[in-house]
Amino acid sequence: MSVPGTHESLATFGGDTTQTQEGDSTQAGNLAGQLAAGIRAFDIRVRVVGGQTNSNGDYLAGSYAVHHGIVYQNAMLGDALNQFQTFLASHPGETLLLRLKAECTGSGTSCTDDLTETDAPGPSDAVKTTYRQNLFSHYLTLYPNLFYGPSVASTATTTNQAEVPTLGAARGKLVLTAFYGPGGGDYGWGLKQVSGLTNNAGASLANGDCGDRTDSSDHSCFVQDQYNVPNMMAIASKRDYVRRQLDRQNSDPDQDKKLYINYTSGASATAYPYSVASGCAAQICTSQGVNDFLLTYLNQATGTHAPVVRTGVVMMDFPGGALIDKIVGYNFFNPGTGSTASPSGSTRKADSFLLNAIDQHGSPDALRVPQSYTGGFFGPGATFGPTGYQSSFTYDNAVTVTALLTNHSGTDFTHAIALGDSLLYAQDHDPANDGRIRASYLPTPFITTLGRDYPAGTPYIAGWSVYTGNMAWAGMAFCHLYKATGDSRYLNGALRAANWIQANSADARGAGGYTGGFADTSALGDGSAMVQRTWKATEHNIDVGAFFTMLNQLTGDQTWKGRADNAFAFVTTMRASNGSLWTGTGLDGVTTNQDAVPEDVQTWSYLATLDPASAPSVDFAAGRMAATDGPFSGVSFSSADTSKVWFEGSAHLLAAYNQRKAPGDAAKAAALLSTLQLAQASAPNADGNGIVAASSDGLVTGEGDTYYASLHTGATAWYLIAALGGNPFRL
Repeated sequence: MSVPGTHESLATFGGDTTQTQEGDSTQAGNLAGQLAAGIRAFDIRVRVVGGQTNSNGDYLAGSYAVHHGIVYQNAMLGDALNQFQTFLASHPGETLLLRLKAECTGSGTSCTDDLTETDAPGPSDAVKTTYRQNLFSHYLTLYPNLFYGPSVASTATTTNQAEVPTLGAARGKLVLTAFYGPGGGDYGWGLKQVSGLTNNAGASLANGDCGDRTDSSDHSCFVQDQYNVPNMMAIASKRDYVRRQLDRQNSDPDQDKKLYINYTSGASATAYPYSVASGCAAQICTSQGVNDFLLTYLNQATGTHAPVVRTGVVMMDFPGGALIDKIVGYNFFNPGTGSTASPSGSTRKADSFLLNAIDQHGSPDALRVPQSYTGGFFGPGATFGPTGYQSSFTYDNAVTVTALLTNHSGTDFTHAIALGDSLLYAQDHDPANDGRIRASYLPTPFITTLGRDYPAGTPYIAGWSVYTGNMAWAGMAFCHLYKATGDSRYLNGALRAANWIQANSADARGAGGYTGGFADTSALGDGSAMVQRTWKATEHNIDVGAFFTMLNQLTGDQTWKGRADNAFAFVTTMRASNGSLWTGTGLDGVTTNQDAVPEDVQTWSYLATLDPASAPSVDFAAGRMAATDGPFSGVSFSSADTSKVWFEGSAHLLAAYNQRKAPGDAAKAAALLSTLQLAQASAPNADGNGIVAASSDGLVTGEGDTYYASLHTGATAWYLIAALGGNPFRL
């Protein structure tokens, strides 16, 4: 994983040589601020105060005070543990990491433990060691449910360090990564990989050389903590240690099973912690600060340097919000399977379009949904009034959530959560209250206050229909959010959506599968005439199959696998002899509908399963739906109208090529990527950021709908996913 952390997390007192973090007020407030900013790994150094023991090292009295060297940091270890416990109780899907160290060596520049021995003149070093361990055991009795159990299984007389856990195993817990004695000697607690190892990683690292071990020869090969920066010009060497650790981790083929730790901190009598972090003015020296260097390095375009897939745990002095967000964002960046170009500037613009669309109708801390189409045909005017077409479609929002989680930015993460929470709110406050999510909502306001059409507090419903495919897409978005956050609300929302689909759309006719849901046929569009759609769409069954597969993976419940298999079995029956897929069935749920053959079912069938048997449908879409309109070449919605390019469908095809990687796919993907970037820059009604739905107005689908050259969140989200090599159908 990629985890932002702080070095000497509570060191805010003592002046230039001692302070490593912002703040000088209550330490509880400082920790709460770090947690709110995204810090999830902490480094705390402690001194024994009021300690009493006997010659056996037993704990009789005492506690741990937080120190940086000789300077007391106005906090006790219990203050920090209380903050961690409160945070985890409110965020049970999170995990926190703690490095604990006994600070006092008794030297002039350090501190001395306040410890007396009841049956001897004074404790020996061995007795002090045993006492410190027993004192920590005392804290474990005070916080019995706080720590991840295997990481604190040692005692003063036994060593039983844990393997590095998965996030799932450690959710809601504080993981002790290591408990070091004075000077860095390991006390035998925490994780095996982090402490007490000598060159253990040599077999998987180049030349067996870990390097960068400074505290003692016992330090793990996975920890870079070159803390001695003798002068300001030596900051350059510290930057290089940080870079080399990143490169070391990302060149390790087994890095996903390990916990690399990279300290950006450093100091000396002539290079203060804040100077190493931020650098110095040009008139003094020319050293770039380590934090600024790291943010720049992580933001550089693909191909500039060795790729960074994960950062590991990064322990920092004075970290800024941008750097914290950047590190966090790597947890939600799926590097995909290799897009054919490096469209970093273009994808950043697409990402910006989606973020601005979400924020257009609500403040950053509000529930809100973006309008799906902007400008052109859907802009202000006689047809849609002075504000233009406002509807926010559930499908577009679900794809947008996945796109934001595919892109690597902490800002994307917070916006994905806001949009996911809005979909949850719509589900939880629907008038039917049965887990359904409607086809579309209005963003202004998203939540009604007037109570005109239904009670105040209800989401403002624009399209009352409840389509099976839309429900599955919302469910997949919830699954992605649950995987990213561990927040059980998203899994519960996904299960409610899945249970609605099963109760209302499961069908035993013919080849089984799932019907289309319910459509609002009322004249006023008020949901008063909901009619069941008894046809079965291939697209909907692909969506349901992928969604239920995710639920099986997340819950382990084999019932969902059986239901996913049912949906995919129906899709298989829709396959024609040439490898393409028909649209679905007629109203009888049995007769194949051959009226229109859409693009999406062709590419989605492969993306959802990655089954080679579905690969021919990708080529069918590329040929049968090929479309050219002026400088734009891609695919259309269906063969009903190939005079214009459907940019969302072209992004589907790009995603499929990037996943499939068959001979020639890279060149085809590059051509599609070029078209989509050209559309971003110069299609009718383009704004240089978003993607319009169609290359020209009036693209007929053959299914009763029409697409226009208007900016579209769905098309932009699909472009972002495809350009980054992502796949929304897979966790």
